[in-house]
Amino acid sequence: MKKNSLVLPLLLTFSVVFSQSGTKNAVKFANTITVEDAKKHLSVLASDAYEGRETGKEGQRKAAKYIAEKFKESGVKPAKSNDYFQQVPLVINTPAVAGIQAGGKTYLNLEDFYLFPFNKSLKLETNNILFLGYGISEKNEEGDKKSVYDDYKNTDVKGKILLVLGGEPRNTDSVSFITGTKESSEWTTSSRKKAAFAKSKGAKALIVVSSNFESNVQIVKEFMESPSMELFREEDVADSSLNKEEENEIPYFGLSLKMANDILSAQNTNVEDIKKKVQSGKQPISFEIKMPLAIDITKKIEQINSENVLGMVEGTELKDEVIFVTAHYDHLGVHDGKVFNGADDDGSGTAAVIEMAEAFVKAKEAGFGPKRTIVFMTVTGEEKGLFGSSYYTDHPYFPIANTVCDLNIDMIGRFDEEHAKDSAFVYIIGSDKISTDLHKINEKANKKHTKLNLDYKYNAEDDPNRFYYRSDHYNFAEKGVPIIFYFNGVHEDYHQPTDDVEKINFELLVKRAQLVFYTAWEVANRDKRIRSDVRQKKGEK
Repeated sequence: MKKNSLVLPLLLTFSVVFSQSGTKNAVKFANTITVEDAKKHLSVLASDAYEGRETGKEGQRKAAKYIAEKFKESGVKPAKSNDYFQQVPLVINTPAVAGIQAGGKTYLNLEDFYLFPFNKSLKLETNNILFLGYGISEKNEEGDKKSVYDDYKNTDVKGKILLVLGGEPRNTDSVSFITGTKESSEWTTSSRKKAAFAKSKGAKALIVVSSNFESNVQIVKEFMESPSMELFREEDVADSSLNKEEENEIPYFGLSLKMANDILSAQNTNVEDIKKKVQSGKQPISFEIKMPLAIDITKKIEQINSENVLGMVEGTELKDEVIFVTAHYDHLGVHDGKVFNGADDDGSGTAAVIEMAEAFVKAKEAGFGPKRTIVFMTVTGEEKGLFGSSYYTDHPYFPIANTVCDLNIDMIGRFDEEHAKDSAFVYIIGSDKISTDLHKINEKANKKHTKLNLDYKYNAEDDPNRFYYRSDHYNFAEKGVPIIFYFNGVHEDYHQPTDDVEKINFELLVKRAQLVFYTAWEVANRDKRIRSDVRQKKGEK
């Protein structure tokens, strides 16, 4: 008993000395994260030469190459083989473009007609266009089987291309036949109701005489100038084949009054005459138009690759347990000749990751390598839909079960209006949602070292901004990995071409990066892996 009583104080003394030494070393290497170096990296990444780092574009690839070069120069190893890049397969969906020939005449897209957003390529031909009034079928409610107004009554539209008038029939006092008031029904207010009903009856396409042609054309133009991006799936390519049936939609066109009257002239009538006849007779009007019509819709799908950049500092005795430090390096690109440099969003986080990776390498070279492996990942496609982190967590280099946590940095170089008088802060989001251990470690690191105001405003479950779901940590959290999201809030330059380097507060950026460093240091070097509260509730280890 006496022997043990002597050993215990010695062990406690050794533990205290070791802890003090660990803290001293943490401070030493945290201080290698400097304003000068952060500014050097960000001045390159957020320069006009990098063209806003838009996913899939040359500027983004230049940024990926720069990050990989900095990892290599500082001694950060590739996370897999000899390659710092994880290829992320993507597809660019360009809005479908249509061509129409009617009666031997070619009509122009966005001049004579427009196509509502459509998801495939398609060719249709007919020699008979079915004019079907307003394309409305409205029944009385609750047991009365009589129609209020029914263009479809006694008419088989299966396999037909329909031409209908926009809006709904009204009397000379502008009272709707459908609502019985001057208010419009859903047949007018819901843009796709007519198309959905036509499809349910088996029609192949719907052409509507647009009552707001010019304004609708402008909306469609803006849509066509914005190709969408998605993670690649085999079915994306398969869906692009010509004449492949789409189960959820038929092509839906808006027609100019001039083009509509050109087609109706084959029956010696026009839009105004038809409206008057429906108005006076209070009955639907439909007829066949003998005219050849050819529709050709082309949907372009382009497969591209982008890159996540991953480097690591391998752990010692617990190297199979992995900590991630992440930030997205993509931004919005160039629009209307203006470069969206994204210095804060998220050039600031990217510079911080580069700096932290170098600091951990220096620690390892000095004999203070982390017990656990730390992976530094800058991800692509965040602005497009968290694509890079989504792809990684579905195709991980390290088992998700072995992933201890993700410390994600997205915008740490500025402050928002709420903290104009107290900028020494950082928003902490998600730290307590999966692991109480991680939350406590971050708070302790801040209290001991950085002494920032930790603001949990956006951590609230009812946060209307939903920031917890809007950055790359979320894809880790979805897999049950404990996370912290470090964030400085939005400001007047958020997602604007004015988010430039000269507006960055580098002292604040470095202080926040050091908080992440201290938290990572503790998580990497503690004896026991942080606990997942979620796994504990499930009875898992």
